[in-house]
Amino acid sequence: MKKILITLLAFLCAAPCVRGADAAASLDFYKKQIGTLSVQPSREERAFANSLADNLGTWAKQNAKQPAAADALLLQARLYVRADKNEKAFVTLFLLRKLYPNLDTSLLNPLMADAVLAVNAKNRDEATALFTALPNDPSQTLAQRHAQALYALSKLSGRSLYEPSVQAFEDFFSAYPDYENTDMVELWYGDLHRINGNYLAAISQYKKAGELYPKTPYRAASLRLIGDIYADNLQDTANAMSTYTQVLREFPDSSETGIVYKHMAILDENNKQYDSALINYGKAIELLGATPAAYEAYQGKADVYVKTKNYANAYNTLHQTALVFNNDESKSTESLLKAADIARKKMRDQEKYTQSLEKALLSHPKGSQAPQLMYDLGRAYEEQNRTGQAIEIYKKLIINYPTDKLASRAQGRLSRLEK
Repeated sequence: MKKILITLLAFLCAAPCVRGADAAASLDFYKKQIGTLSVQPSREERAFANSLADNLGTWAKQNAKQPAAADALLLQARLYVRADKNEKAFVTLFLLRKLYPNLDTSLLNPLMADAVLAVNAKNRDEATALFTALPNDPSQTLAQRHAQALYALSKLSGRSLYEPSVQAFEDFFSAYPDYENTDMVELWYGDLHRINGNYLAAISQYKKAGELYPKTPYRAASLRLIGDIYADNLQDTANAMSTYTQVLREFPDSSETGIVYKHMAILDENNKQYDSALINYGKAIELLGATPAAYEAYQGKADVYVKTKNYANAYNTLHQTALVFNNDESKSTESLLKAADIARKKMRDQEKYTQSLEKALLSHPKGSQAPQLMYDLGRAYEEQNRTGQAIEIYKKLIINYPTDKLASRAQGRLSRLEK
């Protein structure tokens, strides 16, 4: 058995160099070899399956535009699973799913059930969702679909996934040297390094994306991302501020400037430079409009006011936030609840506390937090001796949400009030 394995391995190592070999015949060879593996492969057979899969990857690269390329990748994934190389199988299946979105998923899902074990348990749902998602544009080219697969991989962390994901990026650059959006893929490659903790490689990659592509629209973004690594990952405030300042100086009209001001404000806040933090949060808010980043800036500004015990401004900022994000139930309600908490605990102002709750309920009367808002309002009315309003809101809660656990508690309080 060992002699057979050694002979086959020697053949496989030489196979990619045989230029004259027929592609279909070569693929048939690999298909036959998987049939030689035991149901429960030995250690030697697993090593053999891994080598088969690696060499089959070379075939797939050389014949990427052939119809049989999908079969080759599917076979490669099967071999990696047999080799107990779930991390390689996972990356292969990701590529297969994105490159060939019409492929029968019943062929992929059983393999993914094993391959996804290579992902950290807490990230498996996210990994499955990324795997399942398909491109919205059916007219995408093979290269564009390949790039989208890499984008999805760049969002996943895990020591075992890192190496095969890196190889997938390198293979892309080799396969598509003239891809029109390579600069964007270079940024995603930096994201992959960063999410896996290789921060210096990420910085180098972001620099490459910004400096080696003169016409790239991502120069400001690449610089900002470098600043983020210095700020968040390397805890290097000096280099972070220097990089952010460079973005503002060289790209004053870039869409990145609002993000930069927000991140500078966070650094200022962390270093207890509260006056500067408020200025930078204000600039960020002015530039970011009603984006998620703007919401974070509003919240940061309110937090600074709380830290400096300027509770009235914190309260007003949160009400302003709720107004700007009124169409977003979660953000609006969260801001008003935070304002209510400040009013009650810091300002000792029961009226402002009640007003915040009333505004939250009025803005989203059928929202997910409506029962809790009604109950809390009822309690607030009771504390202010506004018995009629308390009775009215408790009844509304009981009628509108009879199965909610708060309805029974409201009924208890209502019964005491109506005695």
